[in-house]
Amino acid sequence: MGFLESIVLGIVQGFTEFLPVSSSGHLALFQGLMGLKEVPILYDVMLHVGTLIAVFIVLWPEIVAIVTHPVKNKLGMLILATVPAVVVTLIAEKVAPQAFADILNGKYLAIGFFATTGVLVLCEVIARRMERKRDVELPQAMAMGLMQAAAILPGLSRSGSTIAGGLFTGVGRERAAKYAFLMSIPAILGGVVFGAKDAAENGMGDVSIPMVLIGLAVSAVCGFIAIKFMLKLISKHKLYGFAVYTAVIGVTVLLLNNTNPSMFLS
Repeated sequence: MGFLESIVLGIVQGFTEFLPVSSSGHLALFQGLMGLKEVPILYDVMLHVGTLIAVFIVLWPEIVAIVTHPVKNKLGMLILATVPAVVVTLIAEKVAPQAFADILNGKYLAIGFFATTGVLVLCEVIARRMERKRDVELPQAMAMGLMQAAAILPGLSRSGSTIAGGLFTGVGRERAAKYAFLMSIPAILGGVVFGAKDAAENGMGDVSIPMVLIGLAVSAVCGFIAIKFMLKLISKHKLYGFAVYTAVIGVTVLLLNNTNPSMFLS
């Protein structure tokens, strides 16, 4: 992995982790475009650390409030909301790890992007018929948690699905986005732990420390920008633009797979 690849993947991870367009799908796409059949484990872990740093910087006041006043700010509810994703991930890792790898690397990646399009359109259609007064309570948190669990499918946006779960259940638009980003903390942290475990068992991969640090820094900066942008945008604008974008990306992946089937194969 060279300097340019490190920067590009850092940008892709940082922006797409928090915009409702799927980070896993975009990383697979850009790896294929750049001819990278495998990203070093250490580099992948540090990309996610970068986005974790971005969440902590932007939402630090909310995080401090939750930690210092866990009952008042419903820390238990936040933990419960992450359980579905943890359970689904553990089951997938044990039961069908290769199946998910095949989906990520094959033509079915486009299905995830099209699913994201459908989720974003549907949530806006439903949201416009609902009154936006409700804060996140346990039913809304669990709905968001179930949607986050569904986003284990590569190409299906985690942030988009989780925000949609909030909008489906009447949560205010900005509040739904903030809660989705708070829910990303244990999700991203879990990815870091799994990645670190893989690195300990299989080695860290062939990558230099400077490339790792570049990826981490770029991912953190882009993640910060993406969170701030999304929080500002969602309060005043619909998500249809992202739906159109993911549909176009889905078509693009299908075309690329048809012209070069080996592009997404590791």
